Amino acid sequence: MSDQIYVIGYVNPDTDTVAAAMGYARLLHEREGVDIIAARAGAVNPQTAWVLKKVGMDAPFLFNDASARFNTVTRRQGTTKSESPLREAWAIASRT
Repeated sequence: MSDQIYVIGYVNPDTDTVAAAMGYARLLHEREGVDIIAARAGAVNPQTAWVLKKVGMDAPFLFNDASARFNTVTRRQGTTKSESPLREAWAIASRT
């Protein structure tokens, strides 16, 4: 599941969010040939359920928790000792 790419709207998905996720996932699949899954981050409201039923489509995959994980938003930075010259810290900051 970690290697899969999902297209998700905001937490309270309405019709435009669900349709945008579904459309963008389809576009990327057709254009890039990448396996992308449209998803939603909350329950489908009655209006969206009606639209999906009318066009004969199922609601996208429900993501119960789409929050970022620590290892996906951080990366290891270089370090130096407090007694090291400032130029070492500057060199690290310049690289990162």
